Amino acid sequence: MFKEFNIDRIVVPTDFSEAAAVAIDHAVDLAKRFEADLTLIHVLETGAYQGIFSPSKKTEYSELEEAQKKLQEDAHKLESETGISVSQEVVRGRIHDEIVRIANENDADLIVMGTHGTSGWEEFFVGSNAFKVVTQSDCPILTIQSQATDPECKNIILPLDTTAETRQKVPYAAALAKKFGSTIHMAALVSDDTPEVRYDFEKKINQIKEYFDREEINYTVATLVGSNLATMTMNFAESKGGNLIVMMTEQESNLTGFLMGPFAQQIVNHSKIPVLSISPEELSIADDSFHALG
Repeated sequence: MFKEFNIDRIVVPTDFSEAAAVAIDHAVDLAKRFEADLTLIHVLETGAYQGIFSPSKKTEYSELEEAQKKLQEDAHKLESETGISVSQEVVRGRIHDEIVRIANENDADLIVMGTHGTSGWEEFFVGSNAFKVVTQSDCPILTIQSQATDPECKNIILPLDTTAETRQKVPYAAALAKKFGSTIHMAALVSDDTPEVRYDFEKKINQIKEYFDREEINYTVATLVGSNLATMTMNFAESKGGNLIVMMTEQESNLTGFLMGPFAQQIVNHSKIPVLSISPEELSIADDSFHALG
């Protein structure tokens, strides 16, 4: 059977930029739909400037006090405007480490973070550090480009490969589709178009279709053949008017060459629409059977 997915706690990193504000808007919309609580976090980064350039204790305290005041104001404003329970936390440390740690400590079901942040966050959000958070976190992460200002999600893009783990993202897409009334557009990503591969995909997709039919979720199915699977996925999303791409993180590396990690990284860094990244769970031999889907 597919595991059910629900959202009770959402963690949202913020650097008080416009990009972070967009992420907060998306998080608030999700919190309303799932009746979830929010935790806003701000990380004062350490380790970037050391030695003679290290800030004084007085400066550090002033930065901390200012950030705490600003975050508390934002949290109280959100609570009064939305009725959502909002907590806040300001910490020092490496940004990606602290985001993952706080999400774990709060038993978060989702991290929502904006991209193209300003100041010290800019390199983090558009470079390899963004992918570090995606790959290190145990809970799903929704990354949102600053131009994706509309939280509406009518078309969900679900890329599928030949691995067993690819099916783990199905209940996440289904849960969101039910809350938003979305259509899920499945895309079978094929780099080696053989009868065996087609047959494998057909079995997987038929089981997913049965699940969506039971859940009364609208869907379409397409097969994409080519070598640059990340580009194909993003082009497919654009053609379908996609509002969200749902993908696994590490599992794509099981496919030869084309998806050795850079697939997920390219999607996270270059997608113009939000991306939900899910870390795969370890599967037993029994779980690897098609019947594990239910």
